[in-house]
Amino acid sequence: MFEFLTMLGAGLVTGFLIGLTGMGGGALMTPFLLVVMKFDPILAVGTDLVFAAVTKIVGGLGHHHESKISIKPVFWMAVGSIPASLIGSRFVLSQTDNRHLIDKFLPNLLGWTLIVVSIIIIARVLRVLGPKKESEVRYPAPWALVIIGAIGGALVGMTSIGGGTVIMALLLLFFSMPLNYMVGLDVMHGALLAIISAFSYILAGQTDFSTVGILLLGSLPGVWLGAKVVHRINLLLVRGILGLLVFGAGLQLLLGGGH
Repeated sequence: MFEFLTMLGAGLVTGFLIGLTGMGGGALMTPFLLVVMKFDPILAVGTDLVFAAVTKIVGGLGHHHESKISIKPVFWMAVGSIPASLIGSRFVLSQTDNRHLIDKFLPNLLGWTLIVVSIIIIARVLRVLGPKKESEVRYPAPWALVIIGAIGGALVGMTSIGGGTVIMALLLLFFSMPLNYMVGLDVMHGALLAIISAFSYILAGQTDFSTVGILLLGSLPGVWLGAKVVHRINLLLVRGILGLLVFGAGLQLLLGGGH
């Protein structure tokens, strides 16, 4: 019963943060499954991807009124991200018998990805990384979207973490676009990438569906609630706390908390 309530609570908090900020799904849930629930690293990644796919779709519906989704940039980003995520997930799934890689390399990769993601989140909170002035609008060329998508896709395929956050950071670093364009990209592409990546792990039997079900019982009301109260909460404060939580989770994995 305690385990059930712990997972329900983790789903609720993570869903609420996804609905509120659009980020934090894999960055909080994968470390939770590894460190608290003591999941095998590959099973943790596969379980989180299915959880994230469903939660992001519901979160996207909750946020749909905020964004104008352009199909063309989503297409070009998917050209890079989908093959990269399939290659990344294929690599990890081919190493299931290599315990050294699974028990050492994967938690370390997860840990470093979380550290990078947390730095990006905190940089955005401190406005070191953010949208430029509207007068300086520069849209990415298709080839740039393909490369950025490939980086995010490979990360998601191997770790389930960082697709949305890292992709958003690269777009903010090198380009300047209206916020609704970026939100649309994040919502539609993020859900698509999570779904495609999740299928590789489902087909390999690396998903714990009973855990996914319990987590969704918490996350679906949480993501809906987060999307509803987004205008009444100090998002900078929430993102700052989220950044620190993600940094702590990354540090925990690097120090051996996932073993």
